[in-house]
Parts: sequence; structure tokens; C-alpha cells
Amino acid sequence: MPSNISKKHTSFAATEVKKTIERDWSSLLPEVLNIIAKNLNEISDFVRFRAVCKAWRSSTPITDLPPQFPWILLLVSNKLNLECYSIPSNKFYTFHAPKSFTLLCGAAEGYVLTGIYNRSGDSITYQLSLLDPLNNHEIPLPDIYFDHYYPRFYPWKNQMGEYVVYCVDGYQNFKLDFWQFGQNNWCELNLDSVSIDGCRNIFYVKNMIFIVERWTGVTKAIDMFTGTLVYVIPPTEDYSTKELQFMVEASGDILRVTRSPGFISSARFDVYRLDADASCSPCWMKVTSIGDQALFIDNCGALTLRANDFARIKRNSIYFFGFIDNHSTKCEVKRMDIETGASEHLPCSIKKPGNWFTPNLHQI
Repeated sequence: MPSNISKKHTSFAATEVKKTIERDWSSLLPEVLNIIAKNLNEISDFVRFRAVCKAWRSSTPITDLPPQFPWILLLVSNKLNLECYSIPSNKFYTFHAPKSFTLLCGAAEGYVLTGIYNRSGDSITYQLSLLDPLNNHEIPLPDIYFDHYYPRFYPWKNQMGEYVVYCVDGYQNFKLDFWQFGQNNWCELNLDSVSIDGCRNIFYVKNMIFIVERWTGVTKAIDMFTGTLVYVIPPTEDYSTKELQFMVEASGDILRVTRSPGFISSARFDVYRLDADASCSPCWMKVTSIGDQALFIDNCGALTLRANDFARIKRNSIYFFGFIDNHSTKCEVKRMDIETGASEHLPCSIKKPGNWFTPNLHQI
């Protein structure tokens, strides 16, 4: 009797295995495939998923790429390659650029601002382009000329989904030149009516330019289309000229983040929200919660993501990286809880800091 029972169980198990092997996975409902694809926050997994069969590919178009966990963008020394590191997969990705570049000015949602400069006497010509490293698609910018000095370039993406690049001239008289997607020339923003007492930082948020004055800590918000002054915001509490400043939009709010100088082991962050209610003067309100948002901060800027879109991202957190001390040869990545100030190390294999970069699949 036990022998017969054993045979029946063996036969049943073999039948189940056969059914599993013969299952046609390409016949999964599009709704199911879409749910699976929306949880692929690593772009390489999304590409492999689409490559399984025609049914899976047709159910997950490129335009439905799920939100991506940011990569860390690194500059390879030969100036012909861009190298990115993915924390979730612990993998490096190297992309060969279509042409050599000597400038890497930052990233803006899927594109990297690269370029070269040529000096002739006192005149410097900059040839810039927005490059999508995943497919070498380039958006060339008009040439721009300066005398005697090297300006700072900042790439952003506006509310219309168009790319904006600002150039800051702080050598003698502070001025801003900007290029907007589709324009054939750079435009200078008329700031004759705005007094700037030294530029500490500059940010583009909600079609406004926010300038933090170096010595006073006062923030001046300027309409990017007219150059008129919109807000004059007093400095944050305990403002220090040594602190790093960041500004970003998060769920409709404008956040200002300050980071203490020094190495990652002693990094301290404070987060402020712009309170610009019509009934009171604009001011920075210190907060301990940004809700479902997570901030990713490097030495050049910041970006925000909704934690609910990712299994690996924790809400109300700041992700950042840097060296531990002067003797360190390895870069570390940490996550800090904004409410408690507690930090944890994340697994990482990079040797030097870079920029947070959100991969995309433009034009593929």
C-alpha cells in the first residue's frame, strides 16, 4: 500500500512539472505584463524583459519605462567614455561617446551636458551638447563666447519637459545667459532691476531662477522670462557661507537643503520648505518630513523621487556620497533619515564621487 501511494505522488509531481515546462509564458495577459514591467526599476532588467518575445515587447513600449533608480555618473579619464554605476545591481556601464569632450557639466533627466572649449587669445568659445549616453543621441547647443574666464553651466528640465541650460557669468558683472530647447541662440536674462550681492548658488525651479547671495544668505527669486524679482527670502537659520546649498521641487513644494562641509562621515543636512503664502512674507520653514519623497544629492545638485515608485527607496530620506576622510581611496554612499538624522551605508563599488544621473530611453 505505501508503495502504491508513493507511485501516485511521483506520477502527480511529474505531471505538474510537465505542465510547468509546457506553459506558454508569452500568453500572459497584457495587464499582468504591465504590472511586472512597472516594478523593473533597473533599466537593464526592463530591456531584457522586452527582449523575451514579441508579446512582452508589444505590451511594454519604450515610452512606459518605469521610474529608474538613479545611477552615479563618472567621468572616464580618456574623455571618450562615460561610465555609470548602478547601486541596485552593483554594475558598471561604460558608454562610448560619439566624439571627444573636455567638459562634463552635469546631468538633466536622461541627458548629460558635455562639450569642448577652444581658446583664441582672450576669447573662449564653448561648443556644448546634451548627450543621451545610452544611444549617443545629441542635442547640439549654439556656440557661446566669453573673455578671460571659464563660466559655469547648469542643465535643467522645465515643467514643459524641455531642456534648459543656464550659463553664469560672475567674473565682473553677474549675468545669466540661457538656452531653451528649440532655440537657435543664447539669450541674456535682463537683470538690471535686480541687485545681486555675490552669487553663492543658482537654481532653476518652477520657471524661476533662485540665486542665493554668498555673503548675506538671502535668496532672490527671479522670473526667467522677464528678469523681474518675484521674492526676496531671508536667509535660513544659522546660515554659513561654508555650507553647500541645494534647491529642488518636491510634490509642488520648493525645498532648500543645506549640507555641512567636510567628509561623508560628518555630513549633516537641514531641509527647508519655501512658505510663500500671500498672507505673509516669504520665508524658509525648517521641516523634518518631506512625505513620500526621497532626495538624491551630489556636489552639483539634487533630484527627488517618490519612494512609492521603488521597492529599494525609503521615504523621507536623503541619499548622498563622498569620501570618509583625506586618506580614503574609496567613495561611500549613505542614506539619511530626515526625521531622525540616522544614517546607514549602502553597498557601493565606486572609488570617487560623481553625479546622480537618471537613465532614460530617449529616441531608441
